[in-house]
Amino acid sequence: MSLRAQFNLLIAVLISVFVGVLFTQQIRDTRDSVREEIEAGNLVATRLLSSFVQTYGDTSRPAMVGYLSHLGRVRSTVIRLYDQEGALVYTSPLSPYKAGREAPAWYAALIAPAPMKQRFDTFDGVLEVAADPSRAILDGWDEALRLVGIGAIAILIGNVLVFALVRRATKPFARIARGLDQLQQGNYHTRLPAFRGAEASAIGQAFNRMAQTIEDNLNARHEAAEARLRLEQNRELTETVRARIEDERREIARELHDETGQSVTAIKSLALALMQRPHSDDTTRGTAQLIADTAGRLYAAMHEMIPRLRPLTLDSLGLADTLREQVAEWRHLHPHVDVALTIGDMPASLGDTATVTIYRVVQEAVTNALRHADAGRVEIDLHAEAQALHLRIADDGRGLPENWRQPGHYGLRGIAERARALGGEARIGNREPHGAEIRLEIPLQS
Repeated sequence: MSLRAQFNLLIAVLISVFVGVLFTQQIRDTRDSVREEIEAGNLVATRLLSSFVQTYGDTSRPAMVGYLSHLGRVRSTVIRLYDQEGALVYTSPLSPYKAGREAPAWYAALIAPAPMKQRFDTFDGVLEVAADPSRAILDGWDEALRLVGIGAIAILIGNVLVFALVRRATKPFARIARGLDQLQQGNYHTRLPAFRGAEASAIGQAFNRMAQTIEDNLNARHEAAEARLRLEQNRELTETVRARIEDERREIARELHDETGQSVTAIKSLALALMQRPHSDDTTRGTAQLIADTAGRLYAAMHEMIPRLRPLTLDSLGLADTLREQVAEWRHLHPHVDVALTIGDMPASLGDTATVTIYRVVQEAVTNALRHADAGRVEIDLHAEAQALHLRIADDGRGLPENWRQPGHYGLRGIAERARALGGEARIGNREPHGAEIRLEIPLQS
């Protein structure tokens, strides 16, 4: 069921409850009114006929019938005359008011007061005076029908108006939600039109800025990747390509962290502010919650992408702390694998090229072990010794394929090329009884 349908159902239920309360109050008021009227009418009729019996109770039956016929109908009262054998001799005429109609029995049972009946003995019979609330009850029933009819019309008109107003108010947010879904699916060229309303307009503008930033960054990343593939074919330009790619990654990571992160946070903040507005309805709050949740998922996906580009901590905290954070992330994502990290004595500064090389080698080797080797334990050992930096990465997985030196295994070949570019050496191979091992030795600058 859509939010608009739920909101309309809620309005219908509220109006129905309100009408039900009014109907209950109408029954109570009608019951009190009928009781007062019947008691008053019965009191007047009883006193009148009591005086009549005291005065004319010894007269002949025809005279009494004539008097009662001349008296006619007394309001809300039925007068009956019985002979000594209990046979009905006379009954007052029926009321012409709303003749032929009666209120439903269940309604009459709710409204009718306790029976009121008086009997007076005459010389040759009994005169009975009984209260008749049927006309008063019928008036109450007609008023109840009018109340229910007004309630039905109110439900119809109210739902039509609410449906139209809610549809108009939530139309921009439905479009924003579709845009976020398209963005989440990878359609980063999605843009939103200009919306009316301060909140919808601000969210739409922030969305467009965010989408443009992501698209520009992804285009830049794609261009950098293509450049890397083209330049890696030339051995003499390999180091230049790597430096450029690392710079591009650094800039993309920073832009994602600073620009895109702020845009996503702005969208979420605007959505949360919309939810907290005092006059927001349930539909608006539900749509705002959807926007906030989607923005949160985009923010998490963006922050998952940044470490793969280039960890910002590599520049601020250094290689050791960055590796510790990366290992903690691997342990979280692969709890079934024991990832052990040992960092020994390290020089105060390695230089940017050596730092990035060590980090990328560890990243490539451990990722291969986690994805392809089915390893249960991965060991990382990094330390400096005898003017050289030593790195060892070993796992207990399936080991390397026999053709890993052939074209196609760019990750392992790239590790060896990175080491050679720094004047070092990489030894890559399988270990006994099973698993793979990578050893790097990179000279330190004096």
